[in-house]
Amino acid sequence: MIDSRGNIINKDSLSKGEQQMYATALLKGLVDESNISFPVFIDSPMQKFDVDHSNSIVKHFYPKVSEQVIIFPLLKKEMSEEEFNILLPNISKTYLIKNIENEQSAFEKVESKEELFKIFERDYQDAI
Repeated sequence: MIDSRGNIINKDSLSKGEQQMYATALLKGLVDESNISFPVFIDSPMQKFDVDHSNSIVKHFYPKVSEQVIIFPLLKKEMSEEEFNILLPNISKTYLIKNIENEQSAFEKVESKEELFKIFERDYQDAI
């Protein structure tokens, strides 16, 4: 990376948010230049972004980065209900990862994707 004055930017000098933005840009470049259609998996999608960057990512990046995008957010921490609603027209299926035992989890399909946050709040009221 090079700044506006032509100086090389050391990746280690970037803030956590800048590092996440850099990784997002690399992912977009990889998808665009590969000319291969493949699913994109994104864990902790907006953990280090501020509100403006989160909204921009939700509106412009996730719907277009690939034909199939799987996002693993921590609801209410990394993705707000408002951000989820922006993505809703592009969402095919929603799941909650349920802890069954200390060392076991399972995916639970949420039949009505519009109800994801209501079901989350009902099932995890102690966690919020």
